[in-house]
Parts: sequence; structure tokens; C-alpha cells
Amino acid sequence: MKSLLPLAACLLVLIAGGPSELHAQFPEAKPPELQAHPDATVVTSNTFRLDMNIHQGFFNGNVIMITNNMRLRSNEMTVFFDESGSQVKRLIARGDALLEQPKRTGKSQQMEYIVAENKLIMTGNPEVIDDQNHVTGTVITLFRDTDQMQVDGHSKVVLYQGANPAQPPQPAPNR
Repeated sequence: MKSLLPLAACLLVLIAGGPSELHAQFPEAKPPELQAHPDATVVTSNTFRLDMNIHQGFFNGNVIMITNNMRLRSNEMTVFFDESGSQVKRLIARGDALLEQPKRTGKSQQMEYIVAENKLIMTGNPEVIDDQNHVTGTVITLFRDTDQMQVDGHSKVVLYQGANPAQPPQPAPNR
């Protein structure tokens, strides 16, 4: 049991009550654990399995991860720990993955977050809405430290300069 103490310090895990909870939405308020410990990570899911023999944790069903500046939802998530089990190296969220950050949202079938590089790699029909701009491509990589984005493969970027994308500009009337 002592070997799990560093894990608990690194990742705070809460298991959700049942499948009717947490459908397709993020909770409105921050979890109390984040209010008390701003550097905490709170993950909820229908089930959780930890296998420290292979240094991995498996969340399944209605997975929601919340940090102080990011919320991520998916159908399942695998967390990879270092050899000591005390640090998260990376995580992979699969199945209808949805990212929400201040001024940015994204969705794709898979998101891989590499902790050491603070980099999020989105694959499987990725889309990002950054402020009002809309970006798609084969692979979208977000660099969270530098607020940069890289799009690989058939990229499409729609820039809305001062316009509201919900209401496209109307054509001028014919005179």
C-alpha cells in the first residue's frame, strides 16, 4: 500500500456513482479538491483499474478529467506512469474526446497528452475552435506552454476577423 502513496499525491481519483451521471457535459463548478489544492487533477469515471506492474491506470465510461485550466471528457482513458509510479508521463483519451480550455475547445476521436512537453496530440477527425477561429486537419498538436498549434495533413483554417461565426455576413442587397 505504501507504493500507492506517491500515486495519490500525483493523481486524485474519484469514481463516479453510476452510468446516468456525467453524460456528455462537464460539471458546472470546480470539484472541491481543486479549490483546496489548485495543482490537483480530478478524474471521474464509471470504472477504474490500476496495474502498477505495467505502470498504467485505466478509466472507462464517462471519463472526465478536470485540472485548474483544462477539462477533458472521453469514453476511456489510459494513464502511463513513470517507473516509480509517482509521476504521470502521458495519457491517452479515446472515444469522442472533448477538450475545454479558456478560449479554446477541441474534439477528436483520440487525444494524447505528453506531460513533459505539455503537448496535446489530437487524431481522428480533430477540430479546434480557438476564440472564433475553426481549425481541422488530420493531426492537430497543441503546445500548451507556448500557445502554439501545428496542423498536419489536409489542414483547413477558417479565420473570423471580427465577425461572429454563428451569424455569417449577409450578402448586400441588389439595387
